[in-house]
Amino acid sequence: MNTGAKTSLITPASSGMAPKPSAALPDLEIRLSAIYSWILIVFGVLLFFPSWFLMFSNGGRRTGGLGVLILVLSIVAAVGGNYWRHHLPVMVRMTMSQLCLPCLWPRRVVIDWKEITEIEKKTLTLSRHGIRQMAEFVCIKLKSPIPATDPLSQAFPAYKRFNEALSKGLSHAILGGYDIALNPQDQVSRTADWFIAECGKRMAAAGSESS
Repeated sequence: MNTGAKTSLITPASSGMAPKPSAALPDLEIRLSAIYSWILIVFGVLLFFPSWFLMFSNGGRRTGGLGVLILVLSIVAAVGGNYWRHHLPVMVRMTMSQLCLPCLWPRRVVIDWKEITEIEKKTLTLSRHGIRQMAEFVCIKLKSPIPATDPLSQAFPAYKRFNEALSKGLSHAILGGYDIALNPQDQVSRTADWFIAECGKRMAAAGSESS
């Protein structure tokens, strides 16, 4: 993994230079991209055809049983994918006062705009299955680190310390010390520039209200 160019840097000072909004900005709620649910649906449909072939082939009870099993799996995949498509989880919520990341592992994160000190886009070169790809990440730096509040960390202090050390190490090694990193293109089908621009608007609005 290699770090590319850094662009779209926003700090509270630079966001405050934007024109003050004349009206309250609308709340934004962005859900997980539906492409994953469609992949599951297509997978279920593709399994449907070989299941019928196995059920009615001349292989006897053995292939017939395997066909029934694959048929059940195909139906479950298609129905489950369709249900998932209509109940996609909220990945990002932006209000006038907070940035909410309900599905950020390993805990739900809620950040006041005034707590953000810097937002930057970083382009990283990733290797997936031997193929090098470019990915744009939105990196956020906060005034103070986010405490681990997930149930597992609360129940096991050793896991909490391990998770915090791992997160800190990855943050410094890969993200240059930023506290949060998101890939909006993969997660919510939005570009990093769009995400940063929407955050900048609300940071400017929050700064104008507090001043």
